[in-house]
Amino acid sequence: MLKIIKKNFKAYILILDKLDKKIKFKRIFFLVANKKVQRGNHAHKKCIQAFFSIKGSFYINCIYSNGRKKKILIKPGKNLEMIKPLTWVQVNLNKNDICGVLCNRHYEEKDYIRDYKDFIS
Repeated sequence: MLKIIKKNFKAYILILDKLDKKIKFKRIFFLVANKKVQRGNHAHKKCIQAFFSIKGSFYINCIYSNGRKKKILIKPGKNLEMIKPLTWVQVNLNKNDICGVLCNRHYEEKDYIRDYKDFIS
């Protein structure tokens, strides 16, 4: 569950609660955009990821192993978007956006599919 508690207009509290029902995470990382940027451009063989916004709204473009495409809008406090393995992901961040990512696996370079040609074959 993702929730924002606004106490005033200068600050808010972002709560990630009951995560054990969604993902048993072993790793968390943040994408911080100092300018408009695209991140990701890879898929994972085994890792499940959950994306959320700490600051700003941004899109995630997903291409699934069956070829289906989906564009997902991520807004602060609105969704915790689960991305299954074998999904090609592109995260499109605007200046000052901050994206949080929870993962159910530790970092393993061998889990990454970084070449799109390998992904679609």
